[in-house]
Amino acid sequence: MPGKELPSWAMRLREERTRRLWSQKITAINLRNAADDETRAVLPSVENIQRYIRAYEAGKHFPGDLYTELYCRAFGLTHELLFGTPVTAEPDRLPTKYDARSLIGWIGTTNVSDDAISKIEEACTILVETHTQQPPAQLLTDVTRLHEQIQQLLRSGKQRFSQARDLYRIDADLLAHGSLLLGDLHFDEPAAEYGSAAMVFAQEVDANLAIAFSVQAKTERWRSHFAEAADLARCGFDCSPPTTIRILLASYEANAAALLGDARRARQALHRAEDAAAVSITPDSGVSAWSCPPPRQALFASSVAIRTGDPDAALRAAEMADSAWASGIPRVQATWAQVRLAAGIAHIMR
Repeated sequence: MPGKELPSWAMRLREERTRRLWSQKITAINLRNAADDETRAVLPSVENIQRYIRAYEAGKHFPGDLYTELYCRAFGLTHELLFGTPVTAEPDRLPTKYDARSLIGWIGTTNVSDDAISKIEEACTILVETHTQQPPAQLLTDVTRLHEQIQQLLRSGKQRFSQARDLYRIDADLLAHGSLLLGDLHFDEPAAEYGSAAMVFAQEVDANLAIAFSVQAKTERWRSHFAEAADLARCGFDCSPPTTIRILLASYEANAAALLGDARRARQALHRAEDAAAVSITPDSGVSAWSCPPPRQALFASSVAIRTGDPDAALRAAEMADSAWASGIPRVQATWAQVRLAAGIAHIMR
């Protein structure tokens, strides 16, 4: 005899739990933690709550009011999203002492912990660090999924002001990474939309705009809007912190200016990139989406040199890249291939 189909709310409870990689025991602990102190004192043990969870996910019976509320708090979702029905209000009911204490407890909780935000930021960093090692379509799926999780928290949850700021800041970088990946896949219009959203999110929380400017500059370069690309890169350079993205932005401006035919501006931007690299900057892995180690900097320099008819400068840039790799700087295969190609073109020009 075929099994009885599970109710939709039971499937949602299981889906939301497994999506967070929570075991039933961890879920039971999180349900207890979502309660205020007075309620937690009368809740059963974690083992008993775990048995309730098994029964709920099996569709044996619908959670009572207390557990639906705890589920909503733990998952950071509304009653309607999680269980398919809004909470029925009782407008004539006066608040009791218990209600007040419960409310105070609820105000003191959020739908996301500081540790969870740290984990989200760590996941964002890992995605950026694997930018040169994973196919862009696969990476874009992961970036989009993490962005959607953050948006779900922001829309349906409750955070302290500092937590909301952190989530917006992290999401701004995620959107920028998504823009970069969409551009690599030649989806220029969506890339521009993601870049604009990254800028809006960063401005909303007064975060640094350098990364958002960088992806907007690159998108405009892909769209052959070279003047706009150069201007956006310069704006990003002017507001960039002392990190490698400052070198990247100056290199973007140089590349766009060379494509525009403005050799003087291209060389000036290359000098800015060299000056930025010469001062003390915050080191990074050299392989992230926002890195600009010496080989990548040399690639931009060789591209400008070829565009401006200077094969000797292009070959010097290739030597700079080879020297950097020989010193132990990580080799990104795409950069290596493009440097070799630029050197070949320079030899032909000579």
